[in-house]
Amino acid sequence: MAGLEPIIQKIQLRPISLPLVRPFTTAMHTVTAADAVQVDVLLTNGTVGHGAGTPNAVVTGDTMSTLQENLQTQVIPALIGREIRDWNSLLTRLHASTSEQPAIAAVELALYDLRAKQVSIPLTALLGGQQRTVTTDMTIGIQALPDMVSEAKAFVSLSFKALKIKVGGGRLADDLERVKTIAKAAGPDIRLRLDANQAWTTDQAKVAVTELAALQLPIDFIEQPVAARNYEGLATLTAMRQLPIMADESVFGFQDALALLSRHAVNHINIKLMKTGGLAEAAKIDAACASFGVTIMVGCMIESNLSLVPAIAFAAVHDNVTFTDLDAVYMVKKQQAGIQTNGPQLTIGDPMHDA
Repeated sequence: MAGLEPIIQKIQLRPISLPLVRPFTTAMHTVTAADAVQVDVLLTNGTVGHGAGTPNAVVTGDTMSTLQENLQTQVIPALIGREIRDWNSLLTRLHASTSEQPAIAAVELALYDLRAKQVSIPLTALLGGQQRTVTTDMTIGIQALPDMVSEAKAFVSLSFKALKIKVGGGRLADDLERVKTIAKAAGPDIRLRLDANQAWTTDQAKVAVTELAALQLPIDFIEQPVAARNYEGLATLTAMRQLPIMADESVFGFQDALALLSRHAVNHINIKLMKTGGLAEAAKIDAACASFGVTIMVGCMIESNLSLVPAIAFAAVHDNVTFTDLDAVYMVKKQQAGIQTNGPQLTIGDPMHDA
């Protein structure tokens, strides 16, 4: 074995569940815990890389059970015995092994962790950058208005400068009232970001955009106002030029992004590693968006730090990233290792040694 390149000897899975501080509700569902499958990839030289995949039945179409089964039966057999130095071939095999993006992401993030450890550099350096601190917003889920206002005030007191408000859970009039009331409570210096999670038809969204724009509030964008595959609806709303439009559930991979970019259908795209299957596809989407003048937000599911660390690293090193929505680190009851927090500031250490 002496002198041979290390190969992937074993891939171990461990389900984890991190209770949230409070239930988190969107127009699509309610979440009470950050559920994930931790993936540990072991090389023959003893190096271990860590990653995690977070399922989401309403977005990525998977569950903890299907995610684990997919990893065991499709992904792991495709990679055991492979050399990590054959990087491009390894990623090609990984992405061809399954169509389940969180499964791909879980292993790809572990492989990136391994690669960084192999050359003893931080993940940010491996991705081509140095900056390690990003500024996130905080998301306010759909709940009783007094509770939403209370959360907004609490987040502002912790120095957050941007609040993402979930809308689309009922009548438009209620959404307008929520946004106006939260904006007043937060103050004029706080930026607002609205996320409808596909709740509206095109006609409903046109009314919503018009009425929200008329409020003349500091709104950065409206995220995914219509169904994921309603590209023409997104294009119509963007062409109105009243409020910037962001795609989230519409974009999983590069081809999805290209379909929107070629139609000039959005102003921004939300990249989530659980949708893209990891960092490699995310980088392709970012490059395509930059060429079209469309900027990026790096977001997340309700995830553990094992997948938030590489998301922070990605956000830190890509100049086209304008917004960061990586607030899941604050949503779990027990603070995890690997990320240092200071109000909205998120800082990662060396490549996931502590995660």
